[in-house]
Amino acid sequence: MRKYLDEYSTINTIRLELRHPAGKKYLWILVEGETDQKLYAKLIDGENTKIEMVHGGVESLRKALSELIKETRQVIGIRDADFLHLNQQLETIDHLFLTDVHDVEMMMLSRDTVFEAVIAEYLPDRRNDFAVLRDELLASLVFLAGLRWLNDIECLEFNFKAGIAHFYDSINLAMDRRKCIERVEQCSANKKRIPQIQEIENKIAGVTDYYNLCHGHDFENALALHVNAKKSKNVKNSDIGAALRLAYRKDDFATTTLYCHLKSWEVQTGYQLFSNT
Repeated sequence: MRKYLDEYSTINTIRLELRHPAGKKYLWILVEGETDQKLYAKLIDGENTKIEMVHGGVESLRKALSELIKETRQVIGIRDADFLHLNQQLETIDHLFLTDVHDVEMMMLSRDTVFEAVIAEYLPDRRNDFAVLRDELLASLVFLAGLRWLNDIECLEFNFKAGIAHFYDSINLAMDRRKCIERVEQCSANKKRIPQIQEIENKIAGVTDYYNLCHGHDFENALALHVNAKKSKNVKNSDIGAALRLAYRKDDFATTTLYCHLKSWEVQTGYQLFSNT
């Protein structure tokens, strides 16, 4: 049933609630996915806030917010920045706020205390050098990130849903670049073209901002594979994501530019997104 849901499901739900007397006090925060909904529900904790997932991805979120802001001031959105920061682009939809880095997963793991807590749980022998491990994981993903970046810029219609297991050395944290391209090509029935290895390497040459380059779910995938290879466990990507959300606190969120923008919106509108506790 979920595959038939889109932005209009959210639009219609909020329109109905706005007509109800109780709806006059609600503040809706539209987000892209279920994991975003879980995290932001913990962080944006005002009494009348409602975190609403928009089915269909970021473009559905943008469409939903574009429609609803014509009708009410009580709705905003939060989306992953994706490659906007690297491309030096801004979001054009009013009241649609961006994560500080590529996505919310990268925002969480960029916090030392958060990532250290996750490593203490899954790889306690690496706790003292968790930052080194994080850098190694990020560096191992930049080629795939470059392929994603080209896909984003040129709308090449690649499908990355197969994950990285088929071309990732989880012990040595290394990626087989040729197999990476081949796997993406196999999974992308509607692809427009396939870049060569050198083109991708040229794209990422000189890029050092890995938190804006790399995709958070790729990082979770790589860490889960590494834990399983090192500890003979069966850790899933979703387990890593849940651990990050559990470790990430409101105090961590308060250090972000995203939080500052949301607080400014509070001041400008008089609405309350966050509790006073």
